[in-house]
Amino acid sequence: MNEAVLRSPRVDPVLAALALAGVGSAFLVPFYQFAANRIVAGTDWFLVPASLPAAVAYLLGWVGIGAFAALPASVRLAPAARWAWLLVPVPVLAALAGAARVSWALAGSDPVARVTLGPGFWLTWFGALVAGIAVPSGIASRALGLLLALGAALAGLALGWFDALSLVREARNLGSAFGTEFTRHLVLTGGAVAAGSVLGLALGIAAHRSPGWRLGGFFTLNFLQTVPSLALFGLLILPLAWLSGRFPLLRAWGIKGIGPAPALIALSFYAALPVARNTLTALDEMPQAVLDAGRGMGMSEWQLGLGVVVPLTWPAVLAGIRIATVQTVGNTVVAALIGAGGLGTFIFQGLGQTAMDLVLLGTLPVVALALAADQILGALT
Repeated sequence: MNEAVLRSPRVDPVLAALALAGVGSAFLVPFYQFAANRIVAGTDWFLVPASLPAAVAYLLGWVGIGAFAALPASVRLAPAARWAWLLVPVPVLAALAGAARVSWALAGSDPVARVTLGPGFWLTWFGALVAGIAVPSGIASRALGLLLALGAALAGLALGWFDALSLVREARNLGSAFGTEFTRHLVLTGGAVAAGSVLGLALGIAAHRSPGWRLGGFFTLNFLQTVPSLALFGLLILPLAWLSGRFPLLRAWGIKGIGPAPALIALSFYAALPVARNTLTALDEMPQAVLDAGRGMGMSEWQLGLGVVVPLTWPAVLAGIRIATVQTVGNTVVAALIGAGGLGTFIFQGLGQTAMDLVLLGTLPVVALALAADQILGALT
């Protein structure tokens, strides 16, 4: 890299803009909203007057990120500077600390009163997410920062600091239902990704070997991708209901017009396309010279497949599975509308009751699952 560029004092525009927006939001955007109950309009609260210690920590976190943005490129890329990533969770944790103080000060032990996280908090969360991508980091600093942030949040939750916050109260009102629907969401997502991956791998291999499969198989999957998920769920209701009524064994297995069966079938089709596309691309781009060299060494077709083809195509296939997983985590939300359960249950209940905290209670775990799946599978790619 050009030495003059490394020594350039050019400010990182992304981090600088995030730092300015973060500092300004403490004074200009409400972080919390207090309401006497779920129905009445709430009162906005800003971070700075709400909790001075939390505001100081919040501002110091963004000022630190802004100062890091102003460092020369050579310093920002230095190994030691990668520990600056520990600054990224600070604003979010400070805003959470402020939420704990405000919720107890305003709502206290009143079970009806509500303190809701406002737009300032969510803007901070989004800004920290972007900063986490923009700030260079090593694996150790990123893992330590995430563990410290998660540990602090879980410790506060265990100690009851967030008990007066509306999100926590909604979760406690649901009781075991939240864990049940969360598990259903995981099972539906995992089952659909597994079935879609098998289908996609098979179609990718068949399409590589046969032009007929390439044309027909991808035409079908591409067509299904254009059908909205709710419409595809609806199209499956009639045939599955007929099969369930005609064959008692299928009904005993839980296969019927509504519920997990149509959701799993539709989600599997959606998940198959990225896996099939990546598999076909990887096989088409396989160097023929490598295969010829393997055959020249006396390798059988099985040895060639396991020892050469699989290692060379696996990164592309795993990238397709990564896309399919993130996509399926979101698509599974809609499955709640046909009785399949999952986190979408809370989202649609909250929309029907005009209870945004209930909507967030279903939305936030979906976002967390998608991010976790993307990071884990990305690390394996």
